[in-house]
Amino acid sequence: MASSLYERRLKHFLISLTSLIVLTIFAFTLSLSVGSSMLDPVKIFQATFLKPLGYTVEGSVEIIASLRLSRALAALFCGASLALAGLLMQTITRNPLADPYIFGLSSTALAAVALGILLVPNLVVHKIWLIAISFFGAMSGYALTLTLSKLSGGSSIAMVLAGIAVASLFGGISHVLLYLVQQITRTPYVHLLLGSASTVLWGDLQFLVFPTIFLLALILALFKPLNVYLYGDEYAKQLGFNPTSTRNVASLMAALLTAITIAFIGIVGFIGLVAPHIARFLIGSDHRFSAPITALVGALVTLIADVLVKLISMLARGIGELPLGVVTSIIGAPFLAYLLVKRMKG
Repeated sequence: MASSLYERRLKHFLISLTSLIVLTIFAFTLSLSVGSSMLDPVKIFQATFLKPLGYTVEGSVEIIASLRLSRALAALFCGASLALAGLLMQTITRNPLADPYIFGLSSTALAAVALGILLVPNLVVHKIWLIAISFFGAMSGYALTLTLSKLSGGSSIAMVLAGIAVASLFGGISHVLLYLVQQITRTPYVHLLLGSASTVLWGDLQFLVFPTIFLLALILALFKPLNVYLYGDEYAKQLGFNPTSTRNVASLMAALLTAITIAFIGIVGFIGLVAPHIARFLIGSDHRFSAPITALVGALVTLIADVLVKLISMLARGIGELPLGVVTSIIGAPFLAYLLVKRMKG
């Protein structure tokens, strides 16, 4: 019985995984096609994925695609990273409303990065230190949210309200600090505040790509304690797992996943909320299956949002580019409202 159930779940997982990979490749190709000059998606697909097989395309198409590649990869791994952070936070808090943005991790991480750049302007060159400061800010935000929620009773709604309070406070602080930081980085502070994949350089990608892949592998390696943790501390102890260790390790991973996106892209809200819910709807809560599906859903949603940013920018030439976080907020905020209403009725 258990074997047949596992086989059905595995089959469902493989179907979902294949479908999402195809959709992500399509969105990735579309992202490379859309820009100041529109390119043929078929030629872009050939230049990006089929060139090793001997397909040849126009030199101009290949050059433009290569110039847009860093932005597309940044959006892809930003989405995957935030989605995995959201999955871990929803697991360790056992709260379906948990998310790095809603719980204040993003705002505190960004405030820490902005303060660090103001105090040490050369910090923008030292990427490891930038991530470290962002990580410290994210952990501080998480600790502050937990403390406030416990003082308010510790319920799921109390945690959400505490997170919103922390996010609002440090969001305001970030506004002030980033307004000053833009003079140092020469980047519009609204892009730093609400996120943009267009500012990510090729050299920065290694700090997004490799940690995201490593932490995804670590989540898959820890799937048993994470699965057991969902059923409560006592149940985890009975099966020989330490719930405190699981919670601490998962918290560190969620903060690091949030930190690397904040350090290079800025705040991109609600991806961490939406992606895990879609993944659980498709495949369930087993972290062996939900982790890779969550990462792909997050990557897909963020790529689509970045394509929409490009299209809107093309329609409103001369005004400037819309921040990525604006589009993800439009997608995610109604989803949060739906979950809150559903939770309160339940």
